[in-house]
Amino acid sequence: MRPAAADEYILATTRNSLLSAAFAVSKREIVQAEMTGTSPDDLWIAHWAAARTGRDPQALLSQRRAGGSWRFALADADPRRLGAPFAEALARGAPDVGLASVAVDDVLVFRLGASPASVAALRRAGATSPETILASVAARRAGRSAEGLLREVRQGTSTWGSLLHELGVAPADLDEVVRKAVH
Repeated sequence: MRPAAADEYILATTRNSLLSAAFAVSKREIVQAEMTGTSPDDLWIAHWAAARTGRDPQALLSQRRAGGSWRFALADADPRRLGAPFAEALARGAPDVGLASVAVDDVLVFRLGASPASVAALRRAGATSPETILASVAARRAGRSAEGLLREVRQGTSTWGSLLHELGVAPADLDEVVRKAVH
């Protein structure tokens, strides 16, 4: 038996559920884009930046593909609309994973109500965006520290699947849990 076998699915579905709920994009569209080669980081950046700039996320993705970078795709975007953390990361040529983490963290704080200190602590601990999202969602439901949940998984004393089981959340229910948490 492999206790962590479902963890990658759980992490991916939670990431996609938050993207879907935060930006009113269908999960089907997200999964199709990923299946045809669009990275989850690019989807996060496109939808987050589109919401900030009033542009179309598909047009931004097309510009990114045409120019080879988000710096190219967002060259004419007002840095004030993107916010200082994202604009600074973009200006210094941060990799896509870094830009996406700024977008994810913004959504976690302003749409999910996660504490900025908790999100920062997860990032300092080396949490990926999917881990940061799932730890934040699970912590909110459990009334426990997101950093503590991440630590349990990283130390091997628990898996994401077993943590969700303890909380009474089946993987199939994650989308509903995330949607109810987003405001």
